[in-house]
Amino acid sequence: MQDKLRYNIADERLSYRGKKDDYVFNQDKIIEFNHRHKAVLENYDITLDALTIMTLCDRISYNSNLGALRNRQVRQSVTLSAALSAIAVGLHGRGSLNDVPKDHVTKELSNNLKRANDRTSAQIMAEVLQTTTETLPTGEEVLIESAITEGVRVKPGKEAGGNPTIAVGAVFGKDQHRAQYGLSMPRNVTQLSMGNDVIDGTTKSIKGLHSSLTALFVTEANVKRHLPDIYVQRWMGGAFFDEFNPREAKLTDAAEVIAKAYGFSSIKKLSAFFLDRSRHYPAMDTLNEAGVATPFDKDGDLLPAVLLGLNGLEFPDDRGLFSMIGEIGGSAEWAVGVLPLVWRGGQAIGMLTSQSSLTRKDLSPEELWKERFHFTEDEFMQIQDARFERKPYFTVHDILDDPFAGGVSAFGSITDNYYLPFMDGVKTDPKKDKISVNVLFVNSLGMVECWQMKFKCKQSLKHTAELLMSPKENIEDLSGDKLDRAIGKMLENDHLAKRYWIFFTNEYYPAIIPVRDKMVLLHKAVETLIDRGALNEKDREIIAATERLATDWFVNSD
Repeated sequence: MQDKLRYNIADERLSYRGKKDDYVFNQDKIIEFNHRHKAVLENYDITLDALTIMTLCDRISYNSNLGALRNRQVRQSVTLSAALSAIAVGLHGRGSLNDVPKDHVTKELSNNLKRANDRTSAQIMAEVLQTTTETLPTGEEVLIESAITEGVRVKPGKEAGGNPTIAVGAVFGKDQHRAQYGLSMPRNVTQLSMGNDVIDGTTKSIKGLHSSLTALFVTEANVKRHLPDIYVQRWMGGAFFDEFNPREAKLTDAAEVIAKAYGFSSIKKLSAFFLDRSRHYPAMDTLNEAGVATPFDKDGDLLPAVLLGLNGLEFPDDRGLFSMIGEIGGSAEWAVGVLPLVWRGGQAIGMLTSQSSLTRKDLSPEELWKERFHFTEDEFMQIQDARFERKPYFTVHDILDDPFAGGVSAFGSITDNYYLPFMDGVKTDPKKDKISVNVLFVNSLGMVECWQMKFKCKQSLKHTAELLMSPKENIEDLSGDKLDRAIGKMLENDHLAKRYWIFFTNEYYPAIIPVRDKMVLLHKAVETLIDRGALNEKDREIIAATERLATDWFVNSD
């Protein structure tokens, strides 16, 4: 029975038999899109060549509206940000580990390749948002603050943490508004919040495996609490259910609550998704014994959360992708996945768990499960700092002041997707200099769409690929005077200087305190990051050269 109820989604493939209404952009719409996003597209010397929007759900939620995201340019820029960051990784790092002989593959090499893909995605995702916000007409301006991100935390024995990302505190907008951030903003400037996971399924991205994607949301809601970047145990469903305290409920009790929300007569009709981690085996055993199926994946648990309960999405056993019950993953993935799920009418509960305990190698799966709330002193400090110590669980209402304020989310498909089988990964046509990408789009009205986008490279595919590179690729093999000259050349060009600023802040954020339009660099933090392997000697040299050549970027030094 357990074998039939526990299966890898790569083996038991989901199919989609639901709504799929196509809207094809005609030439006038294409021209309009290219004009609207001219500044962004020129950065990479491309134009939109074709676009089909496939509507998967057009059920409108009356709890919400689009708010400031009524602005089509801002709204579409989120989709464009997910699309172009996926394309950049597709051209510059997808399957990179496959090019390395197996006897040369090490954990350090794999982590460096993952960091490279994160770096590429974060660079383009940030550039699209910055270019859009700095070119908005007067009266329609927005200021976007990054409030939730992934990749910060150390994963003992796996990753040193501090992966390149769009860090908490990054701000996108016109120079005068960014400089005024934290003070009263002009009435015509709308402040928006952003959550991101620059790549969900980073390991998949370097191996070229299925369902790796870029992910972000932008919302008019204010962030009430910053989730600590530690592990979160989650209970989610695509149908709304009332809050309950997971500390006082067994897994089967939670299954009953979620099954009832769907109108099921028995929990045996449910499926509950898990990542394939030993910490999850006890929970999967319990649910399997109760008749609940537990499909699992090797990496990437964000998109499954977004799609829970989507009509027409079915496994071969005719069950849908319905829930997560006790699955444990990152806090950013929880938030970035939960908000669009809630927009769709779903519900989610989260509870902070001990990442330190859950990553121990000396414990059995049963011991890991029992130790999931055995917090370290540092973890307790993070929990108290985020004001979660008095409430053992939380919902999206504890994170955002108004989850149903205007918002949009987008997920760019780097590799072919197994959750939505028609979402192909990034594909290129070198002979015609074209690139295609699929993006899943969910807005605060609850609408779900798949954008099938095709871009034409105006000069050549090779040229566009070069424009989509991270600035670090041009300097990481240089040193001394050659490094100084290369950085100096970028700083002399306004466009390249902006790109370099984005790289620098995305790369070295653990050692940076942003102060409006400047930064304080913490040198002791740099040394700590080098000691634990998050940075290296080359990074120290790049940082020192940047301090010498861009003195106006920095407030002072520690």
